[in-house]
Amino acid sequence: MKKNLPIAVLIFACTLVISSRVYAQFPEDVLRLSTPGVGVGARGIALGMAYTGVANDFSAAYSNPAGLGQLRLNEVSVGLSNISYGNTSSLYGNSQSFTNTGTSLNSLGLVYSVPTARGSFVIALGYGRQSDFTTGLSFAGFNPRSSIIQSWAPDGGAIPNRDPSGNLAWELYLANKNPSDTNLWESKIRDSLTQSGKVIEGGGLNHWSGSAAFEAAKDLYLGATLNVVSGSYSYRRNYYEDDLGNFYQTSPFDFKTLSLLETVESDLSGFTASFGMLYRFGENSRVGLSIKTPSWINVKETYTQSATSSFDNGDRFSYIAADNQPNEYDVTTPFVLSGGLSYGIRNVMLVASFDYTDWTQMEFRNASSDLLKYNIQIKEQFQPTADVHIGAEYEAISNLLQLRGGFAYLRSPYQGDPAAYDRKYITAGAGFVVADAMVIDLAFVHGYWQNYVLNYDATSRTNEDITTNNLIGTISYRF
Repeated sequence: MKKNLPIAVLIFACTLVISSRVYAQFPEDVLRLSTPGVGVGARGIALGMAYTGVANDFSAAYSNPAGLGQLRLNEVSVGLSNISYGNTSSLYGNSQSFTNTGTSLNSLGLVYSVPTARGSFVIALGYGRQSDFTTGLSFAGFNPRSSIIQSWAPDGGAIPNRDPSGNLAWELYLANKNPSDTNLWESKIRDSLTQSGKVIEGGGLNHWSGSAAFEAAKDLYLGATLNVVSGSYSYRRNYYEDDLGNFYQTSPFDFKTLSLLETVESDLSGFTASFGMLYRFGENSRVGLSIKTPSWINVKETYTQSATSSFDNGDRFSYIAADNQPNEYDVTTPFVLSGGLSYGIRNVMLVASFDYTDWTQMEFRNASSDLLKYNIQIKEQFQPTADVHIGAEYEAISNLLQLRGGFAYLRSPYQGDPAAYDRKYITAGAGFVVADAMVIDLAFVHGYWQNYVLNYDATSRTNEDITTNNLIGTISYRF
């Protein structure tokens, strides 16, 4: 996956001096809300997230709601998850490492099997953590080619509307009007600076669900889930440029340090639904299909941006460009079509599933024309993908201990990305049965892929090697 600088930096810089309102989004904002996490329920996660063709506990509400129809007992379950996000960056050959962690409620569910004369009818209510936005990045390196100052006020560029008020370079005394042509910028600060920064993201997307499933014919189950979506997103970037080599010594451009702070806080709400079918053709053999509708999500956010410059002569200037600037818009995520198969051989169950997603269906809605134009960019940059999940479960001790493992391969949604940008997950786990009533499931997921960010343009590219480690535990009581 590749992306521009997250959230607001470039859009803000471009619109600040020409618009009274800031629109601080990229296609990556829709992608973040469209990309699922590792899932709900430790058992399915440990199987490489290949649960569409298994789906026989509360987590079926999210993977394939038809699977709930298999349950003949009531169930109460709760799950916790912990994520450790590790990022090793490289900026002009210099490496930095950073880790961000988070713990959250993974699931909370109640399943009730309604007594029936024949077949089954099952309803479920609950909560599932669909995605976690926990990330982190630290970078530092000497950039001989460019400065963010030139992205604000290019040397020799025209002054927007002949009034530079509000432009960070102008307000921080990092650029002046050209004395020979007052319609042009003048800034000698162009390159050869040490650039560094830290980015921290947090929050997540939650689904509050109501589900129902029934046995439409012998061993054929149908089901549906309606989800109310809630969540939050937070972003903070501290960015610095320092003239450690003392290249700029002449007033008024005896530059020393620039510091930039940007934050975003978002509240998320919306709804989505899923429908499923599952056919059981043996004790541990099933085939399943599910369709997840788009999520319709409303985003209410506030954005802040402030900066400070300092000079060798002791001068210091600060400017607040945005202070809790509000914005609101809607996003629509793509349909997801899933198919899965599980096949039992004695005490071994083999599972596989695929997810088809057409990422070009993502879009902004109920937004300004400045934001809606990115819907065309989404069509041009993204592509459909088919993600593959495989796994196996071994019953080591009958009705007491199960061992699990799996692998998931998730293609990059960007056109032309190499395989290194595809997300890969290795999974493992175990299930323990206590007194024929309580089930304890544990899962561990190790993910790895590459990425990059542009701090302001291609000359500021920071490469990333990303690893994630998720630990999920689920306890279920059946009665």
